[in-house]
Amino acid sequence: MKNPDHLRPDRPDQPVILVSDDDVLILNIVRITLERDGYFVLTAENGEEALILSRSFPGEIHMFLSDVCMPKMSGIQAAKRITTERPGTRILLMSGSFEEDNPGFPLLHKPFSTAKLSETVKGLLPACQSTRKGG
Repeated sequence: MKNPDHLRPDRPDQPVILVSDDDVLILNIVRITLERDGYFVLTAENGEEALILSRSFPGEIHMFLSDVCMPKMSGIQAAKRITTERPGTRILLMSGSFEEDNPGFPLLHKPFSTAKLSETVKGLLPACQSTRKGG
């Protein structure tokens, strides 16, 4: 996890998304996809790390996108804490095997395509306009 004091969006109006997944491959695919779509992306490898990053990031976080099942703190637990501390943050959870009760947040089922990821995020952040890089 990088020091959030040095992390700043390229533009003041650039939407910020905090992504958390313990699978580094998925984390990187999601990060690359969202950066390509024009979002500023913060990454964490578990819910506990995501919560620390959320608490220390000085700017607005528009969305928290997290895997449900992770070590140290689940995505649901982290999402509940982040929405308490940052009420304006939108939540999107992702899971390949979701067996718990409805978490009360939108859920993106794994596996998903990068197009489905982009479409879902854009649908949940209607007030935030991303500018796709290179297009």
